[in-house]
This record gives sequence, C-alpha cells and structure tokens, in this order.
Amino acid sequence: MVNILTVEDNEHLLETLVEQLGLEEDFTVRGVITIEEGRQELAQLIPDILLLDVSLPDGDGRDFCRWIRAQGYSFPILMLTAQNGEMDTIDGLEAGANDYIAKPLRLRELIARIRVHLAQYQLRADARIAIGPFLFNPGNKTLSHQESGKMLNLTEKENAIIRYLASKNGKTVGKDELLKQVWGYNELITTHTLETHIYRLRQKMGYVDEKQVLVTGRNGYSIEI
Repeated sequence: MVNILTVEDNEHLLETLVEQLGLEEDFTVRGVITIEEGRQELAQLIPDILLLDVSLPDGDGRDFCRWIRAQGYSFPILMLTAQNGEMDTIDGLEAGANDYIAKPLRLRELIARIRVHLAQYQLRADARIAIGPFLFNPGNKTLSHQESGKMLNLTEKENAIIRYLASKNGKTVGKDELLKQVWGYNELITTHTLETHIYRLRQKMGYVDEKQVLVTGRNGYSIEI
C-alpha cells in the first residue's frame, strides 16, 4: 500500500482528500491539521508521499518542508496552496518540495501527480521506501528495521527483486516477468534460480505478526507494503 500523509488546515478539504484518495485501492491516507501533528505522524510512520498545505495554523508549510529535508527525508512532498504566483511556486520548490499544486484541486490530476512522483522516487538511489516494518534503501542495498534499527545487507539480485516488487505496490508479479526484469534474457537462468533467491530473502526478512512481508502466491510474488 502507498502511505499518504496529508497536512491541511481546511477541515472540509482534508476530509475530502482522505475520503476520495482512500478510494484508490492501493492508497492509505492519514490526515492532520497542524505542523506539530505532522511531526508526530512522521515519528510514528514515514509516509511514501506528503501532501502539505502552505498556510497552516502553527506555521508556514514551506518551513516544515525545509525541516523535513534537513532531517534527511527524501520522500516526495507536494505543496497544496491558493498562493499560485510565480514567486510562490519558486519559494515552495526551493524549500524542497517536488511539486506545487494550486487550489482548487482537481482530484484526478492530483492522483496522477502522486503516482508520477512515486514512480520517479522509487528509481532514485537515495529513496527510502517503507516495506512492512523495514525501510528499503536501493542505493546502498539495505533493509533497515524501523523499530530495532537492525540493518540487513542485500545482494545485487536481492536488491533488484525488492525494488521491482516494491514498484508494483503490493500487486503480484509473475515469475517470468520478475526473471526478465532482474536477470534479463538469459537462457541459463531458470525459475529455480529465482525461487532460491526468494527463499533466501524471506529468511532474511522473517515474519511480521506471523505474516511474511515477501509473499509467494499462486501466480508469482508480491511485497506487502
């Protein structure tokens, strides 16, 4: 699932965003009103993407954006604002936002922008993607447990497997498709090779609440994000 955090002080708009975005089958949406509540949510669970209003009751959303970037978070931030002048847009982007979206919002356009920024982020070397209790960093080939801090080192192929499965947001990927994405067209590589790598990955990742994060289904594999 894609975890979306929304910080917006217009309660009607916030309720609408949480409700309408939540209708997307792969979106989970949390909504808060203030910067302080946003900080608290970040401490609980790092989102995949942040929708951030500029004018908030306890401060400027652009300052919150700068603070987030200063903490080392690189997930996409989409600024939502009625201030849509050229300098307002420049200020938002210079604060570290990935996009600057003027109100009133057009829902389908917003969803499209969210998906585009998520796809771009997952290709970045400095991406940190939440996968179950782990943070996946494809750049340094690691999985870090968010509670214990334990870090798991991944091989090149393990890293590629997780990266591709994570990009599918919980959808099942067939064995043949995964083989082609990770190993390319190689007649010497069989599904047995893939199954061996999957087995080792599952051993590394273990169980969460008696469930495995890396799921084997009838038609292939998926990751519970």
